[in-house]
Amino acid sequence: PREAPRGRSSGINAEYGIGWTEYMRLIFLEFQKAGVGRDAMSASLREMKLTPGMEGLWEFIRQNKRKLKVLIASDSNTWFIEVLLSHFQIRDLVDEIHTNPASWNDTNTLLHVERYANNTTCKRCPVNMCKSAITQLHGEDTYASLVYLGDGSNDLCPVLKLTSGDLVCPRAKYRLARLLSTKKDEMMCNIVPWSDAGTLVPLLERLLEGGRMGMGMGRSSSPEDDFMT
Repeated sequence: PREAPRGRSSGINAEYGIGWTEYMRLIFLEFQKAGVGRDAMSASLREMKLTPGMEGLWEFIRQNKRKLKVLIASDSNTWFIEVLLSHFQIRDLVDEIHTNPASWNDTNTLLHVERYANNTTCKRCPVNMCKSAITQLHGEDTYASLVYLGDGSNDLCPVLKLTSGDLVCPRAKYRLARLLSTKKDEMMCNIVPWSDAGTLVPLLERLLEGGRMGMGMGRSSSPEDDFMT
């Protein structure tokens, strides 16, 4: 397949006031013009690798699935996520997916993305999604703890609303971790940054055993992207 076009070189810039989903619609139109269709995009997605340690984390989830509920909240789209979950053979481990709906046209030459929602109330989040609305939707469920893994700026809003019994695990050196380093006074939950997701497994084991989160696994004094359990 031909190389996919780059958004900036084709005159499309997400910073010029359009929403993310609208931006991606323009990108996918450029893909269609370049002859990059469903098969080519699917092949590219299947070349992606899991981040370090994530395979072990998913295996832990598989072994303990009856004790866990797994949600994905992502500003990607349904088709991308379904392809990746199927490729890594972990679709059965995910209970719910909250993301922008996407579908192909009849000729499989154009992927069309719609907004997940119309956010008119939260000024911190983009117009198509407030992840706090997703976490609060499940706030009435009976969980011992909510564990939030994220890396992007749109993960900040739900994280700021987590409570002292919850845990946020920002990916080190990514946007969320940098933002949290300036928000420590606003945080109620514990913070555990990670570079290798496998390091989170002992933490989750302790949570499932009913152990309390002490300072050794709690707030980081200096923390350096769609999943919740």
